[in-house]
Amino acid sequence: MEKSIWRFFDIPLLIGVLITALFGVLMVYSATHTDPALSPLNMHIKQLTVGVGLGMILLFLMARMDYHFFEYVTFIVYILCVGLLFLVRVIGQTTSGSTRWIDLGFTDIQPSEPAKLLMVIVLARFYATNEHRIQRFPVFATSLLVAAPAVILVFIQPDLGTTMVLIAIWFGMAWAGGTNLVHLFGLIFIAVPIVLLIWFAPDLTGGKVQIFSDYQYERFHSFWDPNYSDPSQRRNLEVSNKAVVGGGLLGQGYASGVQNTMNYLSIRHTDFIFSVIAEEFGFVGSIALLVLLALILTRILHIAQKSNDSYGRMICAGVFTMLFFQVFINVGMNLGLFPVTGIPLPLISNGNSAMWTMFISLGIVESVSMRHQRDTTWYYRSGAIAD
Repeated sequence: MEKSIWRFFDIPLLIGVLITALFGVLMVYSATHTDPALSPLNMHIKQLTVGVGLGMILLFLMARMDYHFFEYVTFIVYILCVGLLFLVRVIGQTTSGSTRWIDLGFTDIQPSEPAKLLMVIVLARFYATNEHRIQRFPVFATSLLVAAPAVILVFIQPDLGTTMVLIAIWFGMAWAGGTNLVHLFGLIFIAVPIVLLIWFAPDLTGGKVQIFSDYQYERFHSFWDPNYSDPSQRRNLEVSNKAVVGGGLLGQGYASGVQNTMNYLSIRHTDFIFSVIAEEFGFVGSIALLVLLALILTRILHIAQKSNDSYGRMICAGVFTMLFFQVFINVGMNLGLFPVTGIPLPLISNGNSAMWTMFISLGIVESVSMRHQRDTTWYYRSGAIAD
């Protein structure tokens, strides 16, 4: 049986992931090779070996493992998720006003990245367990309490971008799990005015109350107001727009983009790497990349649809939401449609923590694919009952 399940390994998903990740290595080289501060770090080599190389090993290990293993250790996974985020507050490194990384000696890790996947695993078990009573308000309220600690700990790092991803994961999985839409949209109608009130609180109270960080206010104000008094806050958006427009139909050629090679575009190996792609490969190349990412998303949906297990389907729904939301916001940010939020482009942007998280996530999705014919089980409170 163990050998036969490999015939259900989703090859198109693997091919799409591998091509996208290798393309990301090429783009990281293009984005860093002319920068005196970044080129000596050989980021593309590290991304190829440590990021993609180790990531592929992790993908196959997760595919080989039965994803139901995570059901039995959900509480441990939850404690690990919250514990790592709390540990950042204690021993984390502070850079540019944010405390997000833990130094392991040989590399740094950003616990908020694996927290995305850990949240998917926890919520998948929660929604699968409560599948038969998902429409009830106590279940809806409990799901919020489950997600709240991770969301709060990431928000106070501060990391608004990852906070948004975690909220999106909760929302997408709640929707996929069959949550009562009255509860879901009722929360939105309540939450939006509260967030707006908190956002404008400093203006209303003379600056005495401030929940969001200064740089977050600066980013949003510079986005909404083209005549914002501090031009440095709009620089990345304006240069990114020049890069995208300058790419035209077919682009300026690999490693030949003006905004890229002249080092006009900041953080172009992470947040603004899509602008580098648009400048060097143009509209056609950008669309080709989006089609490739759409293929990955489509395969995840296909695996979710063919799975006989609600737990597996919910894992796929969470991974789909995590990938889709990050692509949507990152591309929109590079096109000037959204404020700068610091959300990387999955499988493309430089960053080992994000790369490993995505490979592990897709490996678990492959595990669902390989075991999609498993007998259906449903859960009532703590016990699994055969269908």
